[in-house]
Amino acid sequence: MEYFIICQDKRVLNSVEPIGVSKEIDKNIDTKVEDEMPVQFYIKEKKENEYVDYIEGQTPLISDKLKYIFEKFQEDIFLKPAVLADIKRMRQDLYWIMIPQAVECLSPKAEFNKDGTLKRLVIDETKIGFTKIFKVDGILENFIMISLDLAESILRRDFTGIKLERVEKEVRKGE
Repeated sequence: MEYFIICQDKRVLNSVEPIGVSKEIDKNIDTKVEDEMPVQFYIKEKKENEYVDYIEGQTPLISDKLKYIFEKFQEDIFLKPAVLADIKRMRQDLYWIMIPQAVECLSPKAEFNKDGTLKRLVIDETKIGFTKIFKVDGILENFIMISLDLAESILRRDFTGIKLERVEKEVRKGE
């Protein structure tokens, strides 16, 4: 199986920027408790804001449309509603805080810089199992990974602001 890092496409220059997401997540979100009460984030004021489907950060936000696809592939993913509020334009949009499970799938062939950051990401797909959306455990970076079938499903639809990067996997003899 192939895997991809999902990230925000930085070529979209006017992407909406929520304020204070990481602070709110750290103090108020418990992934063990199902809480349907939405969290509200104000957005950074700009001349124009483009509401992309994937907003990268320490804790990513996904659009309602992308959430629908993610739930089809990974029913047990933690999602909490978040409202992005643009006071100036009197606009509110529903997004979802996404906290995927961390999977220890780092290959011994992965390489690190002296400061502990990743130089070369290599995963061991035998440790992933049937998980379709996950975070790589054991690294400083916050890489969210998705499976090939989920990536193909995303590419077949009209999403904006999403970039996919193929991940190198450990090749075992006989494959």
